[in-house]
Amino acid sequence: MPRIQKIALVVDDSKMQCKLLSVLLKEEDYQVIIANDGASGVQMYIEHQPDLVLMDINMPIMDGFEATRRIKKLSGEGTLAPLIFITSMDSEQAFIDSVDAGGDSILVRPFTPKVFKAKIKAMQRISDLVDQVKGLQLEQQNDAELAEKMMSGVIEARNFALDKIGTIKKAATIFSGDIQLTALCPNGDIHVLLGDFTGHGLRASIGAIPVTDTFRAMTKKGFSILDIVAQLNRQMFTLLPGDLFFAACFACISEHEKSAYIFNAGLPDGYLFDVQGTIKQQFVSTHPPLGILPQLLADAQVEVVQVKPNDRLVFITDGIVEARNPAGDLFDFHRFEQAAIAGIIQKDLVNNVLSSLDDFCENCEQEDDISLVDVPCSGWQQIKVSNKVTIPEGFTEEDNYFALADNSLPTWSYHLHLTGGLLKKVNPIPLVMNQINDLEGAGEHWQSLYTILTELFINALDHGVLGLNSSLKNSAEGFSQYFKERAHRLDLLANEDNKVSEDFVGIALKYFPLAHGGKMVINIKDSGQGFDILDVFKDNSIAMNDGLKLSGRGVELVNQLCDTLDYQEQGTLVTASYIWHD
Repeated sequence: MPRIQKIALVVDDSKMQCKLLSVLLKEEDYQVIIANDGASGVQMYIEHQPDLVLMDINMPIMDGFEATRRIKKLSGEGTLAPLIFITSMDSEQAFIDSVDAGGDSILVRPFTPKVFKAKIKAMQRISDLVDQVKGLQLEQQNDAELAEKMMSGVIEARNFALDKIGTIKKAATIFSGDIQLTALCPNGDIHVLLGDFTGHGLRASIGAIPVTDTFRAMTKKGFSILDIVAQLNRQMFTLLPGDLFFAACFACISEHEKSAYIFNAGLPDGYLFDVQGTIKQQFVSTHPPLGILPQLLADAQVEVVQVKPNDRLVFITDGIVEARNPAGDLFDFHRFEQAAIAGIIQKDLVNNVLSSLDDFCENCEQEDDISLVDVPCSGWQQIKVSNKVTIPEGFTEEDNYFALADNSLPTWSYHLHLTGGLLKKVNPIPLVMNQINDLEGAGEHWQSLYTILTELFINALDHGVLGLNSSLKNSAEGFSQYFKERAHRLDLLANEDNKVSEDFVGIALKYFPLAHGGKMVINIKDSGQGFDILDVFKDNSIAMNDGLKLSGRGVELVNQLCDTLDYQEQGTLVTASYIWHD
């Protein structure tokens, strides 16, 4: 590859000095450009972008010091075109003024050609090193951008409902320490996470992948928000260095229950807005950021609120409220709330907040990562409910399509018996579903089975063991009271750990393979007082009385999903059969 000839700019009002310096520079294989005053020198620098500048001090129109200041300003950060002052001023002040103006070196006349050439080689060596560093920095930046793109693909590109959730994500550097995750639960609920690792940049993003994997895997298996938070806290405490932690806000939005479950660990307040932009509720941080403590605080609880279809949850990181304008003022919560409210009214919250933030900051350097998630409380994937198992075309009932003999035995059975404090500490449904997946493999039909198990277990625990009445959830005040009372009664169960408890919920499964599908028989027994079965079942349908309403879903939905549903022993034992075909 042919060598590219370097360019030297000589700025001197003496034509004799220009000619002498040109000869010496050409001997060093430079192409030489000449200017006879400082202003012309600046213009020539702009036009030719030389590799070396030789500058006289005393010149007409513009002296060498001012010309140097302008050239150095034009060269920008990370660029070094060595500038050497050539002068007859052999004084201490001349050296000081040369350095202050931005000069890289100084040569005092008279000097020999050998000294001149040595100075040129030394300065060019420094320039070459700067170019090498710039090349390495560019290569590193390209690698970092590629790594960030791959991480984004692994992490946030796989989020659920990207088209429905509004987001702002502006990294202070290439790598962001903020993370935004959404995932669909087996029962159709949606889990949301907005997190902020300490600081920003690559170091702050190292925990993003393990957080993502854990969040998605546990959501897919049906674990609750509090279960996920507890596991992430243990994980972050083990993985992260002592000065790095993870502030995060979590939400589970249950459209069918018309409720949201919130856990804020160290982030700014989260918001629940209605369709007019009114702030219905704020969710303050109730726990230190994850990774600081080895386990969650003993009284850690999710906050439960009723939501309406047009409500929306909005979470932010502190990069928004701590953004500064040129005067040093913070954007703060008031400006954010006003921008968010106006955005909801205009049906464009994200762009309105972003525009307000940009106008306020006026291109000031961003100090921290900026993130926001805007999540509607409705419009998610709905559960398909049907109690009809259809026989494909070409078969008739006489063909015995499912071929299950009356005296056939199950391929396997599973039993789980939880008592006392375990009913608070253990969510059995993910454990049960893991066993089913291990034995029978994955399948879309397990979503309906998950819903059946969840609803029947919650019914047995809440209305059987705990004796709660879901009619409380008919109002916002009662809704909150219901979950407070539920937490209180679960605490009472947990306090019975040191003695034998009579409170229990038992789960038993039997699996029957069919010729073209399968059948699961579910038995759930609780230690509660039961209910009057005749009042619940009328005309072969399930009445929506207040003991079984479960916010408008409960056993009614289970009845639609199951082939049969039968309550016995005063309602403390329920047997359900669920059939699916391949």
